[in-house]
Amino acid sequence: MRILIAPDTFKESLTAAEAARAIARGLQSALPDVTLDLCPLSDGGEGFVETLVQASSGRLDHAPTTDALGRPIRAAFGVLGDTVAIELSAAAGLAQIPPELRDPRRTTTFGVGTLIAEAYARRPFRTLLLAVGGSATVDGGVGLLEALGVRFLDASGEPIPRGGGGLGRIARIDASGAHPLLKEARIRIAVDVSNPLLGPRGAAPVYGPQKGATPEVVRELEVGLANLADRLEALSGVRVHDMPGTGAAGGVASGLVTLADAQLEPGFELVAKAVRLDERLEAADWILTGEGQLDRSSFEGKVVGRLSETRPDARVIAIAGRVTPEGEALLAARGGAAFSLVREPMTREAAMAQAESLIERTAQAIGILLR
Repeated sequence: MRILIAPDTFKESLTAAEAARAIARGLQSALPDVTLDLCPLSDGGEGFVETLVQASSGRLDHAPTTDALGRPIRAAFGVLGDTVAIELSAAAGLAQIPPELRDPRRTTTFGVGTLIAEAYARRPFRTLLLAVGGSATVDGGVGLLEALGVRFLDASGEPIPRGGGGLGRIARIDASGAHPLLKEARIRIAVDVSNPLLGPRGAAPVYGPQKGATPEVVRELEVGLANLADRLEALSGVRVHDMPGTGAAGGVASGLVTLADAQLEPGFELVAKAVRLDERLEAADWILTGEGQLDRSSFEGKVVGRLSETRPDARVIAIAGRVTPEGEALLAARGGAAFSLVREPMTREAAMAQAESLIERTAQAIGILLR
C-alpha cells in the first residue's frame, strides 16, 4: 500500500511539513510496512515559499520589515533564480497578531511592500510570486502599494491612515512616484480562493470576521473596498469589483492587478507543478490530506478540494481541526472521507496547542482502519 501524505498548513498551529511528519508517524505506528510519500502542499498561503524553495533548490533570505500592526520583524523570502517568492503572511500574517489585537481597520500590508522593495534592492528580480493566504488585513493592498511609492490621498490631499479603516476616505490615487518594479517585473499572485472583492462572498463579509471584524466593521470595510475599487477603475480602466480571486487576503490583489498588470493564478497549480504532484498522485493508493478547518471554502481553490478534483478515482481522506457538515458533505460527494481531530470537549486554543499529537493520534486511527 502506498499513501501520499499531502496536507496544507494547519493555520496558527503547524506548517504543512510538520503536519505531514505527524501524519506519517501515526500511520507507521499502525501500518509499519506501508510506503509513504510525504508531499507538503500549499494553495498560496503559509508554506508556499518553503515548498517552492525545496522543490527548486532555491534559497531562503531574510530582511527587516514590519508586521500588520507596524511592529519591527524580520521576514523570509525565497530566491529562485531570477524569481523571488514572498508570502503575504510573512509580513502581514494573522498568526503574528494576538486575537485581542486583531482589527482589520488598523492592520496593514505595508510591511509586505517593504519586504518586496528590499528583495528587489538586493537583486532586481524579473518575476515576483506573491502568495496571499493567511493575512490579517482587509486593506485592499493599499499598504503594500504605499510602501512601493503609490500615494492614496483624501479630499484634502493628505495620505489616508493605514489599514482598512481608511479606504472610504480615498479621493485620489497618485501613482507618479511608483517603484519601477511595478512596471518592470512580472507579478504573479498565487491565490487560494476564488472569491470576488465585493458582495456577499467578498473579502469583508467572508474573511473579515476571522481577522477581528464585527458586523459593523464588515460593513465599513465593504464600503471602503468599494470606494477603492471605484478609484482604481477610474485611474486604470480595469474593473476589479467582481473579479474572481480579488477577494483573497482582504483584496490585496486589486491594486496590483490594476496598477501593475499582475496576474492571478491558483496557488495550488503553481505548487503542484513544482513538486510533480501529478506523477506522485498516480502512484498513490490513498491520499491523506488535511487543514485547520474543512468547510465550504476548502472547495474554492484550497488544497483538500483541489486534491479531490485532481484525482477523482483516488481515495481521499482529510484530517481537520474542525469539520463542518457542509465540508464533510462536499468531500463525501467526491468519494472522500473527513476526520476531525477533536473527539472530546476542548477549546479551540487547547486543540491548536495539541495539534501535532492530535494529528498523529487521528492518523494512527486511520491506519488501523486501513489495515
